[in-house]
Amino acid sequence: MSNKMKRCRGLIVPMSAMAETSGPASRCRMIAEALQREEMDIATCMAEDVNYRKIAGIHNYYLDIPMPLGLPAPVAMRAFPIAQKTGITARKRVHSFDQVLFMTGNLNYKYLRKSVASVRKAIRDHKADFVYSEFNISACIAAQKENVPLYCTVSFPTQHEYAHRSKYAKGLNKLLKELELPSVDSALQVFDWADKSFCPSIRRFEPIDKENIYYCGALRETAASDTDKAAGNKIIVYMGNGTISAKRMLKVIRDAFKDGKYEVYIASSYLKKEDCGKLHVAPRWDFNKLLDEAVLFINHGGQNSMVDGLLHSVPQIVVPGKVFERKYNAVCILDNHAGMVIEQRDFNARLVRKAAEKIISNDRMYRAALKLGNEFRTAGGLQTIIREIEG
Repeated sequence: MSNKMKRCRGLIVPMSAMAETSGPASRCRMIAEALQREEMDIATCMAEDVNYRKIAGIHNYYLDIPMPLGLPAPVAMRAFPIAQKTGITARKRVHSFDQVLFMTGNLNYKYLRKSVASVRKAIRDHKADFVYSEFNISACIAAQKENVPLYCTVSFPTQHEYAHRSKYAKGLNKLLKELELPSVDSALQVFDWADKSFCPSIRRFEPIDKENIYYCGALRETAASDTDKAAGNKIIVYMGNGTISAKRMLKVIRDAFKDGKYEVYIASSYLKKEDCGKLHVAPRWDFNKLLDEAVLFINHGGQNSMVDGLLHSVPQIVVPGKVFERKYNAVCILDNHAGMVIEQRDFNARLVRKAAEKIISNDRMYRAALKLGNEFRTAGGLQTIIREIEG
């Protein structure tokens, strides 16, 4: 590697939220560690929210945590956990990604002003040669003002052209005007400022027709699964947030698989740790290990969850709820015969058990998951990001 690349300094900034949303933070970790292995001097600017995990050997600069809907922090800190546990957030239909940014507080004018200042300070303190935005609007604005190259993660359903609501850009446009930057029709157009964008998917799933889009497939490196699924004895469940309330999920899953032959593992930060017979509950599990021994993955249709299941050749039951991106991913799984979809209103023990029995006994779904997993595995991964940043 050249001396120039050894001196290259990058700042990675993931989207923040009070909600459990592991995608941006986990991708941030994988990208940061990969670039660090290439002898780049990498730092992060991550809010220390519920998704934050310190990355060994990488300095983290301060970033503000957005409050849902821009509410005062004392109110949000009390109200939001209650809304999550009781399922209030699950009843809200989410039409577009800028609505997600608005609901999480990422488009609130006061928050934007503070967070852009925090990222700009981090860019200067780290002397960053580039900024990588993991769906973080403030990072895009800061990179523009500090005149450093910008790289972004992108997906098909988060495109302005796929779905947007212009009304959510009011606070953003106020700040852009103050910073003498061009106004936008929606917040999602800010991601188009990137010099290069990276899609952690395959074109078959997410056909984005724009320049400077690079498909990476899976960022997580896993060997091709050679596990005999007929010998698998585990069912994995992860619903993230905003789909099914934790209380309802636990009851349905417990009733669906009681007295069954499979070990059932539920990951949820909203439930107490539990080991009762074949049912196991914890805030998080080593999915990389458990999925290798699983016959079924029940999830909310989040990008990371969907890809992780496919990488381990595990067919899925997807319960996307009312969130646009998860519904899009659920259709991808269904159309490619790698699983089934259960609508939020139909999420009950009888239907879950019936779908599980059908999937586990269906070798076609396993073969479809295996094929898709191989496509994601061989699409370039982190090496695509490294190559294009170094180039």
